[in-house]
Parts: sequence; structure tokens; C-alpha cells
Amino acid sequence: MSEGLVVEAPRSAEEFAACAALQKAGDPATDEAVPAWFLWELHRSGARVFAAFEGPGIAREPLGFVMALPPAEGDSFLRVLLYAVREGEFKVEVLVALYGALAKEARERGITGILWPFDPFDPFWAEFLIERCGGESRRYEVRRDRTGKVRGFRALAALHPSSHRGPSSWKSVSIKAFHPINQTKPALGGFREPSSWNLNLAGEWVLLEIPSEGFRGLPLWLKSKWNEGFSVLEEYMDRGYGIVGFFRQNDRPFLVLRRFG
Repeated sequence: MSEGLVVEAPRSAEEFAACAALQKAGDPATDEAVPAWFLWELHRSGARVFAAFEGPGIAREPLGFVMALPPAEGDSFLRVLLYAVREGEFKVEVLVALYGALAKEARERGITGILWPFDPFDPFWAEFLIERCGGESRRYEVRRDRTGKVRGFRALAALHPSSHRGPSSWKSVSIKAFHPINQTKPALGGFREPSSWNLNLAGEWVLLEIPSEGFRGLPLWLKSKWNEGFSVLEEYMDRGYGIVGFFRQNDRPFLVLRRFG
């Protein structure tokens, strides 16, 4: 597949429209897709847009796309604004190609790195951005309703494509050094639900179990139980912790957090 994959900016209104449609049909899916005309205007204004197509041709359907804004004044990161990838067996390969295009752009422009937002409770994206791409996340974005309840939470993965990626430091740490933030228990339907949260940890290394189906894949009744986890993660990140690793124990996914400073 990689030999037939073409990564470049969309060439036509039809290809921009296909990228816009992918926001609802791909991963991560959203109900608030940016329309094609606005994607085009952002592209004309300097945003970098790359789409992955299966070979050259016309009227092509993108397998995935990513849009990033150039660094703001005083910043040194390409900022990923939108992205989506089609589900399928080539999903990771498409993402690697899109990331490669952004990384090349960053290197050629002398930009330090890439800032990529993601749902930290989605195992696929946590594994890809933190483990596969070697990122870490010390910053986040949060959206709340009028009562203050978290309605949207995205961690910001800082990726440094120009730096040499050595082995993940957390993998050399004794398992006894990791303390769990939460405990979970089996729930109806083969799911797991949180049974307790610990906000009092202060060690260098802590673990946060996340739902194996991802937050979006949970039934509504279970989302209300896991939603508290975003506030817990926010609390730890505000205290200087960052997401530096991801692993699975059997079918249970965990985020590795490290305290900085």
C-alpha cells in the first residue's frame, strides 16, 4: 500500500469536499465538521493541508487528511487543527504517511515540532501519538458546560520529528514505582467501569487506566461514570504531570504519567 500512497494538498473543490466529509465518517468522528469552503479558505490563508490518496488521478477519495496552522508569533510548533482517517486495514499506514508529511514540513521550515490534539481516553490515538510517534503531553484543552462539567477534553501531544527518539524512559522504571490513579471493575456488556479515583498521589510515576473501547465507544450510562476521569486527569496535569507513555495489560489500556519539575 505505501508504494501507491500519494500524500499532497487536495487539488480541487471535490477533494476538499471529500476531506470535509471524512470528518464525520472517519476517525476521530465529529458532529461539528468544518465545511469544505472553510477548509479551502484556511488553506489559501497559509494553513498546511495534506491528504493521503491511493495513487494519482482525478476525483480521488482521501484515505485521511490533516490540517495544521503555522506557528503563531512566539511559538515554535505546527499546530494540528483538524484531522481524520478512514477506518480500515491501512489506517496506521495512512497516519504514518500524513505525520511524515507534517514532519518534513516542520524540518524544512526549521520548526521545532508539531502539536497534535487527541482524546487521551482513546487507546488508538494515545498509542499512536505517544508510543509510535514518541510524543508527550503536558498541555490540554477543555470545554465545559454552564455547570462546569467537562464536555470535551483534548490532550496536546508535542511531537519532535527532528530529534533522535531513544527508548521510552518509563520502560526502564521498576513496576513498583508506578501508582494507580484509578481502580476499575467489570461492568455489564463486557465493559469496565471506574470504582475509585485517587487525587492524592504525588510520586514521580502514576498510571491511569482508560476504557479499552475509547470514551466515544462507551454506552451512555457508562460515559457518565468515566467522564469524571477527565477532571481527574486535568487535576494531575495542572500539578505538573504529563502523559509520557501508553501500554496494554491484556486488553486493558493504561496511560503513563510522569511528574515534571
